[in-house]
Amino acid sequence: MRRIHGVIVPSVLAVLALTACDPATESEAGPAAGATAASAPAAAATATSAAPTEAATADAATKKACTELLKAVDDTVKKAASAEKIGPPAGYIAVSAQYIAGSTAMTAYSIGANETVAAAAGKVEAAMNDLDKAWNENPKKAPSKAELNAAIKDLKAACAA
Repeated sequence: MRRIHGVIVPSVLAVLALTACDPATESEAGPAAGATAASAPAAAATATSAAPTEAATADAATKKACTELLKAVDDTVKKAASAEKIGPPAGYIAVSAQYIAGSTAMTAYSIGANETVAAAAGKVEAAMNDLDKAWNENPKKAPSKAELNAAIKDLKAACAA
């Protein structure tokens, strides 16, 4: 889904840019020569000002995604630790459920983020899924959280950049 947005959005923008310059959209009488010359700089100014607005929108979306992602990570880690204290079997089932919920949040909140943040969120998601599987395979032994901790560190670095 993330890759689709990377293809569709630029394609839509290209189509819009091309149709804005389509002579078929002009009236049959056609514009006066002076009007055409005057509209060209105006169109160039509009195109130039659109790029910073697009970048600002993307940055705002990434910033929002980072806020939500980091909050979801903190919530998941706290809730999983709390559930782990309950002990087997109910507590360990709850730990697994927390990691599933956290991995789902990573997918949901990374939509709209830049590629670096989305990739880092994907690593956190994968680590949470791995922990879920590990808890289900051997509920008597707590799995290592090293991979998750490293992925969280990468996500924080991606959000700070």
